[in-house]
Amino acid sequence: MRAGAIAAVAVLLVDVSAGAETFVVDHWPSDVDNIPCSAWEKAGDGTWVLIGRIKIGSSEIANIGLKGDAAARAVEKKCGTK
Repeated sequence: MRAGAIAAVAVLLVDVSAGAETFVVDHWPSDVDNIPCSAWEKAGDGTWVLIGRIKIGSSEIANIGLKGDAAARAVEKKCGTK
């Protein structure tokens, strides 16, 4: 039973990440302005969380959160009223 539950969670995680959008950037975090506001959610603690992932060259990065740095301030300025 436990193996079945683990497999179900793994399938769920694959399905969730499969629908996430990938944003191609040349320079991170300076290209943060190229990501649309619809891709960001603001967490209760003020962190901006990217719903999706970024691609830089051949690398993909997921689970991006911004708080307290220049990139976070840029997203706040651009998307803070969304």
